[in-house]
Amino acid sequence: MRMKGVTFLKDETNKRHLVQIDMKLLQGDAEQVEDLIDLLVAESRKDDEKLEWADVRKRLLKPVKR
Repeated sequence: MRMKGVTFLKDETNKRHLVQIDMKLLQGDAEQVEDLIDLLVAESRKDDEKLEWADVRKRLLKPVKR
């Protein structure tokens, strides 16, 4: 994905390490910035453990003990 005003900086192993955003170019386009942040979060979580929806649902519906 290429986006005007956005530069990805890589570390010595050529992995994305930082993102630089030129806010002047993106000013007034908050939705595009939000989409970029969502994309970055998704990318950072791609190797996370996958959970089955049924298990997550059970945990969410489980009564809280106080």
